[in-house]
Amino acid sequence: MKALTEDQIVEIKGHFDFFDSDGNGRIDLDEFTELLVVLSPESNPDQAQEGFALIDTDRSGYIEFDEFLSWWKTCWWEY
Repeated sequence: MKALTEDQIVEIKGHFDFFDSDGNGRIDLDEFTELLVVLSPESNPDQAQEGFALIDTDRSGYIEFDEFLSWWKTCWWEY
């Protein structure tokens, strides 16, 4: 996988900030569920919870930007 440019990281950070609706610098399960509905309207709450658990690699109960970036690069970024 190619490394992202600074501009690409800034773009992904914009997506992260958009879905971080309370602006606390991390995405909780409710925010992730909303994100998933936007990106994949056919998704359901169980899929959101499963996906959240996979992305939250440090098991903090939140998705921090580094976790989001890794997931976005793997699942959504088009080269």
